[in-house]
Amino acid sequence: MRARIPLHLLIGVTAAFAIVIVAGLAWNMIEGAEVVRARLDRVEWLLAGWRWLLIAAVVLGWRYWVSWLGGHLPPESQQRLVDARWRVAGWLVILEILLGQNLLGRAVELMV
Repeated sequence: MRARIPLHLLIGVTAAFAIVIVAGLAWNMIEGAEVVRARLDRVEWLLAGWRWLLIAAVVLGWRYWVSWLGGHLPPESQQRLVDARWRVAGWLVILEILLGQNLLGRAVELMV
């Protein structure tokens, strides 16, 4: 699987995740957990908007993403990926509702 992913894309995504993790740890060490939590609570609506915008970008640009990232695949595999767009969109929305909107955490709190 690794051989099919372009090296520049793999390095870029890995670097982006590493930068976000290091920046988050540094922010937590500098300001403390309480201050970080308070600031994130203030911009929670903005972060939720960004997540919904990214989900929309994935769904609306699905054909482009398949042709760009899956260009090495046979045409029938690409077509199956294109056909899976709405299933992927549904799962992204379910994950956003359960995890991003903390529905799962609220449900656990109600049971305990």
